[in-house]
Amino acid sequence: MSPQQNFGDDEAGMLQALQMSVMVTLPFTLKAAINLGVPKILVDAGPGAELTAEEIATSIAKVSNCCADPKNLDRILRILASHNVVTENVSKDANDSAQRSYGPTSTLKYFTDNEDGVSLAPLLLVTSEPVLLASYQNLHLPVMDVNVEPHGLDHGMNFFEYVATDAKLEKLFNKAMNDHSNIKMSALLKNYRGFENLTSLVDVGGGLGSTLAIILSKYPNLRGINFDQPQVVANGLQVPNLEHVGGDFFASVPEADAVFMKWILHDWDDERCVKILKNVWRALPPHGKVINLDALMSDNSDPSPATKISLYIDMIMMACSPSGKERTLSQFKKLAADAGFKRVELVAKTSHMSLLEFYKN
Repeated sequence: MSPQQNFGDDEAGMLQALQMSVMVTLPFTLKAAINLGVPKILVDAGPGAELTAEEIATSIAKVSNCCADPKNLDRILRILASHNVVTENVSKDANDSAQRSYGPTSTLKYFTDNEDGVSLAPLLLVTSEPVLLASYQNLHLPVMDVNVEPHGLDHGMNFFEYVATDAKLEKLFNKAMNDHSNIKMSALLKNYRGFENLTSLVDVGGGLGSTLAIILSKYPNLRGINFDQPQVVANGLQVPNLEHVGGDFFASVPEADAVFMKWILHDWDDERCVKILKNVWRALPPHGKVINLDALMSDNSDPSPATKISLYIDMIMMACSPSGKERTLSQFKKLAADAGFKRVELVAKTSHMSLLEFYKN
């Protein structure tokens, strides 16, 4: 049998099964590269630049004041190259040995700080935290008992409650949410015009106020109200026209022309989402609207990157929170209708995130 011949008719199926069996190494390989500073080294080298593992290792050693083994680094870089995270150029030396050099890609740039000092690196670091990895081991249990929360089995509380007990993790989590908001909102504001005719806007569950700060940078005459738990807003960003208000969105929501929510409804079951939305409805004037930014699942489980991301996040929610989940457009429409809103429109998309507007009238 020649090396090119297959060992059976189901070669493709076997290869995919094998790949899925070992692909857990991919995010941790990328995490290793981030911890070593590889994305910054390659991006700083400039467009079109290519560096060998030896050159990258030398840069790592200078920054960390320790040795860096280029051979083991090359093994990490090859996995990233196979997933188009870095470019790879292979040549042969006089001994017919492969000599590789690597460069940045459009994907890699998202794992090193941009001009605003944000990246997706903190998000990857959060999703690969040991406390979350332990929860992934129990994803089968909610199938057998809907009241079982994988994260709660080990910690007695959901992931979001646990974050508040770990100062280091809380800092990383807040950084991840801040950076993700900055990246997504900067892209969204290039084309979305839904804030133009507003005089006031409440960000429900707005954390430290980073999302509102981005919106206010484009709409400086808008009055922004960042609404979150008192202990969260106590450390909020100090930005002109941004007011921090502490409270509980299950009790009430500050009044404004519109309410913005990002990744809030996916934390809760339908009943509690309707409770939140009813409070939002009461806070809005007759012409008011909700501007909701969430992952939007398609009805079909197609293999597109956007659908896969939504499905991956849905599994993270099942591990983190007993009631959190991603939703389809029809499911969002039902939540809105049950809370009293008259209609829902899909008004914008940015990668896997979709912007929905819920209209009071």
